[in-house]
Amino acid sequence: MNEVKTLKESDLAKVREEYKKVVKETDRLISYKRELKSLEQDENVKRYLELLELVDRDYEAPSIEKMIAAAYLNANIENSDSNHIMVYVGSYLRDSDMYHDNDTITQDDSKASYKAYLDLETQEAYHIAIEEVAEFEQEHLTIYLPVEGHSQNDYTRKYFELQTWFRKQLMTHSQQEVIEKLQENMDIKYQKLSSVCQNNPVLQLQVGKPAKSVSFDVEHFAATHPEDGFLEEFGLSPENRAKVKQYRKEHSENH
Repeated sequence: MNEVKTLKESDLAKVREEYKKVVKETDRLISYKRELKSLEQDENVKRYLELLELVDRDYEAPSIEKMIAAAYLNANIENSDSNHIMVYVGSYLRDSDMYHDNDTITQDDSKASYKAYLDLETQEAYHIAIEEVAEFEQEHLTIYLPVEGHSQNDYTRKYFELQTWFRKQLMTHSQQEVIEKLQENMDIKYQKLSSVCQNNPVLQLQVGKPAKSVSFDVEHFAATHPEDGFLEEFGLSPENRAKVKQYRKEHSENH
């Protein structure tokens, strides 16, 4: 008769010990499963589980600016007309080399070959020969924004800041109201020209209007201008804008 081989008692003891661990873990998970089923009967828990399917726990809402940009993109508007509001984005000296597009931006209009403008709403670009600029600006509402530098990037950045402000206003105001608000915060460059020009003036931001005194009156500015106002965003220097922001923060905390 063949001898029956068996596990060593020490090895069998190890297997039994591991089995106990598996049973214990299984009992623990079964207990969790029962508790979960019980909790799922609660309406609040049901809603919680539904929400987990609908939104990521780490979801962060986009800024208003990003939501507006998404709205314009999703609307997929083609061949849209505009109010023909032109934003000046620099004067350029055309490169004589026909094989390269290296036009140079210049602050001296007497040397410029053309001025560049972007439609505030459509981003359509216009390059107007310097001798035709006066007529073009008389026929369109044209805006000159103050820029800290005079590079193409400086003008482009300021343009998109204004476009964002304009689009944001359009979400809650009529086009006419927004354009009027734009005009209220601008200086009229041409005042004694033809009636066409008076209807479509060239506008420049009234940078000096809030602070004609030697020192900037933060309290007066904050009291006379709304927090989301156009002038605060585009007419103040970074230093004065920071002062206004700090002033508003301190006084909102006190109230």
